[in-house]
Amino acid sequence: MIAQLVKSAADQGVYLYAKEGALHFDLTVAEFPAALKQDIIANKAEIIAFLSHAQSAGSESQGPQPGEYPDGCVLSYTQQRFWLLEQMQSGQSQYNMPVALNVEGALELTLVEKVLSTIVARHQILRTVYREQDDEVRQHVLQDSEFTLSFVDLSDSEGEQQQAQLSQCLLEEAQRPFDLTRQLSIRGQYLKLHGAGHAQQGVLLLTLHHIASDGWSMDVLINEFVTLYRAYSAQQVNPLPELALQYADFAVWQRDKMQGGEFEKQLTYWQQALEDAPLTHSLPTQHHRPEVKQTRGAHVTTSLPAYVAQQLELVARQAQLSPFMLMHAVLGVVISRHSNQSDIVIGTPVANRADEGLSPLIGCFVNTLALRLNTCHSTLAEYLDHVRQVHMNAQVNQDVPFEQLIDALNLPRTSSYTPLVQIMLTTNDKFTDGADESSLLNLPDLRLSPLQGSHPAIKFDMEIALNISDKHIETTWNYDVALFDAEFVEQLSEHFNNALISLADMTAQTRSTLPLNRLSILGDKLESYLIDGLNNNAADYPVDQCIHEVFEQQAMQTPEQIAVKFGSKQLTYRELNERANQLAHFLTREYQVTPDSFIGLCVERSLEMIIGTLAILKAGAAYVPLDPAYPRQRVTYMMENSGVKIILSTHFIIEQLDLTDYHSICIDGLGNAQVVQTFVDYPTYNPSELVKGLTSSNLAYAIYTSGSTGKPKGVLLEHKGIVNIAFNHRHYLKVDGQSKVLHFASMSFDAGTWEYVMALLSGATLVIADSVQRLSPESITQLLHSEAITHVLLPPAFLAMMEFRDDLALKALAVGGEACDQEVVEQWGGTYRMVNAYGPTEISICATWAELRPGQKVTIGKPLKNTSAFVLDSNQALLSPGVVGELYISGVGLARGYHQLPEQTAERFVSNPYFDGHNKCVTETLYKTGDLVRYLPDGELEYLGRIDQQVKIRGFRIEISEIEGLLSECLDVDAAVVTVATSATGAKHLVAYVQLSNQTAVNSASGHENINDSQAAIQRIKTELADRLPDYMVPGMFVPVSQWPLTSNGKIDKRALPEPDMTAVEGEYIAPETNSEKRLVIIWAQLLHLQESEISTSANFFALGGHSLLVSKLVRAVTSDPELQLQQIDMQDIFTAQSLAQLAQHIDLLRMQQLNAQAADSICDQDLVEDGEI
Repeated sequence: MIAQLVKSAADQGVYLYAKEGALHFDLTVAEFPAALKQDIIANKAEIIAFLSHAQSAGSESQGPQPGEYPDGCVLSYTQQRFWLLEQMQSGQSQYNMPVALNVEGALELTLVEKVLSTIVARHQILRTVYREQDDEVRQHVLQDSEFTLSFVDLSDSEGEQQQAQLSQCLLEEAQRPFDLTRQLSIRGQYLKLHGAGHAQQGVLLLTLHHIASDGWSMDVLINEFVTLYRAYSAQQVNPLPELALQYADFAVWQRDKMQGGEFEKQLTYWQQALEDAPLTHSLPTQHHRPEVKQTRGAHVTTSLPAYVAQQLELVARQAQLSPFMLMHAVLGVVISRHSNQSDIVIGTPVANRADEGLSPLIGCFVNTLALRLNTCHSTLAEYLDHVRQVHMNAQVNQDVPFEQLIDALNLPRTSSYTPLVQIMLTTNDKFTDGADESSLLNLPDLRLSPLQGSHPAIKFDMEIALNISDKHIETTWNYDVALFDAEFVEQLSEHFNNALISLADMTAQTRSTLPLNRLSILGDKLESYLIDGLNNNAADYPVDQCIHEVFEQQAMQTPEQIAVKFGSKQLTYRELNERANQLAHFLTREYQVTPDSFIGLCVERSLEMIIGTLAILKAGAAYVPLDPAYPRQRVTYMMENSGVKIILSTHFIIEQLDLTDYHSICIDGLGNAQVVQTFVDYPTYNPSELVKGLTSSNLAYAIYTSGSTGKPKGVLLEHKGIVNIAFNHRHYLKVDGQSKVLHFASMSFDAGTWEYVMALLSGATLVIADSVQRLSPESITQLLHSEAITHVLLPPAFLAMMEFRDDLALKALAVGGEACDQEVVEQWGGTYRMVNAYGPTEISICATWAELRPGQKVTIGKPLKNTSAFVLDSNQALLSPGVVGELYISGVGLARGYHQLPEQTAERFVSNPYFDGHNKCVTETLYKTGDLVRYLPDGELEYLGRIDQQVKIRGFRIEISEIEGLLSECLDVDAAVVTVATSATGAKHLVAYVQLSNQTAVNSASGHENINDSQAAIQRIKTELADRLPDYMVPGMFVPVSQWPLTSNGKIDKRALPEPDMTAVEGEYIAPETNSEKRLVIIWAQLLHLQESEISTSANFFALGGHSLLVSKLVRAVTSDPELQLQQIDMQDIFTAQSLAQLAQHIDLLRMQQLNAQAADSICDQDLVEDGEI
C-alpha cells in the first residue's frame, strides 16, 4: 500500500524522500494535489519508514539487472514456497487468483485473445514453467506459447437457472488446478449471458496462479488489458513501454541480496521480535481443525459510513498512525478479547517493489510481514504507540522473505495450518484500489465492472480485507468454513465495527487517558446485559446480623429441635446455644476478646467442634480452624501467622501439639449431658451485651488455603457474607426445620462452614460424620440412609466412589470443590436433585450454583443472590458470551483479603472497572479467581479449568481441561487427570492418568492378559484422541490408576499420583530395527549432515534441522532408494509424520499398497491373455 502511494505521488508530480527522519518532497506540478496530500499526511509515519529503508537498501547494493537465463534460473523465495505447497497439496486450488468482470456491450473475443496474448508475451512470468533438475527446482520461460480464451454459452437459459449455471462455471474454473510444469500461469474464459434480442452481456473470468501474481499484479493486468483493448480496438499499435526487467531478474537479485549483511541484520530483528510467539491463533473454532488445511471459504462484508471513516482518519492522524495501523490496532484488540490471548500475530502483505523497475511487472513480489501485537497495555494511548512502533520496525525490516523467516525460526511443520500466520489483514487490495472505476474500466461501447461475490479459495484461517476511503470503511471477513461458523464471524465483524465507532465518537482527551480495557467492542446493549442483566439478583437479607445472631434467633424459635448430632450424642438448639454462651462468657471475661481478633479451634470432629465455633463468634472473635490431622509444622505455621493467643482444644491435642505457649482452653466434654466444671458457673444467656463494637462487617473466621509460595495463606471472611450464604440455602436449597444436613468436610475447609450454617441458621439438624466415616464412601452412604439426610455437599470424586442407592432421603445433593464429571451426574442426577456449588474460599464459600441433570452440560450456573460474576480477559475487559476468559466475582461475600499478605491481596483483589454504585450486587472490588469460564447462550457459566492449567509445550498453548474433557468422553475411560511432567532435559510432557472403565484391565496382579487389556485400551484412547486433537495435545504418556488418591477433603490429590516413567518420552536414542527405518536413518544423515548414530527413530525431521527446501530432496531420495522400492510419496506425508518411525511405517504401508496394485494389474493382464484379447 505504501509503495503504491509513493508511486502514485510520483505519477502526479510529487516526489517524496526522507531526510534525517523527516518527510520532504519536490514538485514538478504547479500545485500539490489536495486528495494526495491528505493520503500522505495520514500515512506519514509509514512513508518515512518505507523511504528510509529504501534509501538505505539502495545505498548498500544496486537493484535488479536484466539478464538472460538459457538454462533457467533460481526461484524467488515466494515462488519456492508456492512450488512446495503445490507439491504438498497437489490438485488443490487455494492459490488460484480469479477475477471476474461483468461485461455490458459487445466484447470482441478475438481482440480479448490478442490483448491477453500480448500480455503473456510481455510478462515472461506468465509463461514460466517449473522443472526439477540437479536436486533443485528452476524456472524456465516458454518461448513458443499460445494463449487461448475459452468460451461458454449460457444464453439459452435465463433467470435463476442461468445464475446457478454461471455460479457453477465460475466455481469450477476457480477451482481448476494449474499444472505448473507445463501450463501458462494464466487462463481466461468468457461466459456469454445474453446475445441477440438483449443488450449483450457476459462475464470475463481471468485466473492466475499466485506463483505468478499478487494483488499489485492484478492492478497491472487490468490496467494493461484496458490500455491494449482501447488501442487495438482503435487499430493502434501496442502503446505500452517495453519492460526493462522481468521477474526472473528479481529472483536472481533477491537470492544475491539475501547473502549480504543487511539481510542478516533484518533476520536477527525478526528472530528476536518473534521469539516464543504463539504458533497458532487462539480464536475459538466451532469445528475441530482438520488434519489437512481446507480451502473452502465464505465471507461476511460490512460497511461503516462516511462520517466514521472521516473521523477515524482524524483519529489516526492525531495518534500519528496511518488508517491501516489504526484498523490493525483495533483488530488486535478484537481478536485478543475473543481468544483470551494478549499475544496476537497477524500477517499483512507488503508490495516488496521498492525498486522502481519492478513496479510495472506482473509477478509474485508480495512479502508477508508477521506483525506481533501485545494487548497488555494499561491505556489506549500506550497501545497505539506500541502498534506504531511495530509497524515502523516491520517496514524497516521488510526484506526478509517470509519463507526464509519460517525456516530460520525452525517452526514445527504441519499440513493443518499455515506456519506462524493464520490471520491476514489486507487493505485496498482490489484492482481498482479506490480509483474511479468508471474511468478505469469504461471501454468504447463497453462497460466492465467487478462481479460481486466471486471469491478465491481461502488460503489462511481468516483473511480480513479493508477498503478504506473517505466515503466508507468496507470490511470483508473471508473465513475457512471448516473452522468457523458464519455466526461467529458476524460477531467478530460487529465487534470490530463497534470498536471503530467507539473510537470515532470519542474525544481526543478521552482517547489520551482511556484504559485499554474500557475500549468497548461489545456495544452498549450487550455490555449492559453482561454487567447488570446477568447480575440482577439483589435480594433482601439480614445484612446487619452476624452468624451467631441469626443462630440465636433460630434457637428462640425452635429451642427443642435437635440442632446437632454426633454418633449417639445430640444437642437441641437451646442446649447448643447455652453451651456456646457459657464458653463465650468465659472467653470475654477471662481474655477480653475483641472484634477481629483470632481464636484457634483445634478439635477432633465432635459436638465440641460446633460449640467452640459458635462460642468464638459469640465472644466477638474470629475462629481459625486448625485440623489436628494436619502435619504439626503446618499447624504451627498457621498459629504463628494468624497470631492466635487463645486455642480451644482437647487434653490429648494440647499435649500432642505442645501448646504450652498459648492460652490453651480444654473444651473436652462440653457436648456431654452435664456441663464441664470449668464453665458451669458462667451464664447461659447470649453475651451480646458484653461484646462491644461487633458488626456484620467484622471477621467471622480465617481459613488457610494452599499458597503459591509453598506456605498456606489465611483468607479473611466477614459475617455478612456467610449470612448471605445461609439465606441462599433457605431459598434455593429449601433448607428448613425438617431438613437434616450432613457435616462431611473438615472445618479447615470452607465447606465445613457451609455445612454448619446451612443447618443451624435454618432450623435444620446437623449430623456430623466422624473421622473414620468421612474417609469411607461405604460408611457415608450408610450414614445418609440411616440418618435420613436430606442435604449433603460432597466432592465429586468422593461421590463417584459411593455405591448408588435410590432409597435415600436426599432433597439436595450438592457437589463442589472440584469439577464434576458427566458420569457422576448421569448416575445420581436422575434420582436426586443435584446442585453444582462453585466458589473459592475468597467469596465466602459459594459464588454460583447450577442444577445438574443427566444428558445436559455440566455448568457452574449463575451467581447467588447478592453476588455478581464477570468474565474478563487478561486486561480485565468484558468478554462476550461464548468467549473463554477468567472469572471475576464481587458481592457481599467478598473476603477482605489475605492475612498479612498485602501484595498477594492486591494481586487477587482488584478494583472493579464496572462499578458505578447503582447495582447492589456489584461491589467496588473484584476477586480474580484464576478460573477459566465462558458464558453459555442461556447465561449460565461453564467451567473450563484453571488458568494455571494453561501450559505451553513446544510453543503451543494448551488447555489441560480440554484434554481431560475429551478423555472422559472415551468409552474406555471412567475419569481422567492430565498433568505436565518435566523431564531431566527440562522438556515438558503431557501425562494422562486414566481410570479405565474395565477395572480388571489395570489389575496387573491377576496376570499378563489384563496388562495387555490395559495396553489395548490405552491404545484405543490414544487413537480416539488423535482423531479429535492436534498431535501436540495428545499426551505422550498414559498411566492407568485403579483408584484415585484423595485429599483429606475428598478431592483428587494430584500430588499423590504415581510418578511417570519419563524415559518413554525423554527422547533417548532408539536404534532403527526395520529395513525402512535403517534406510531412512541413512538418508536423513546425508541430507541433514548428521552422524547416523545421532538419529533416533523417535526423532522429528524438522526438529533435527530439516526445512522446506530439504523436503523435496527427501521425497526424491526416498523414491529413488533401491532398497525402499517406493514409486511415490507425497510431500504432505513428510509433514504429517511426527517421527522417523512413523514415516517408516507409512512407507511400508505405501509399498504394500503398491505391491497389491501391481499384483492386481498382473492378474488382470493374465486374464486378458487367457481370453485371447492380447
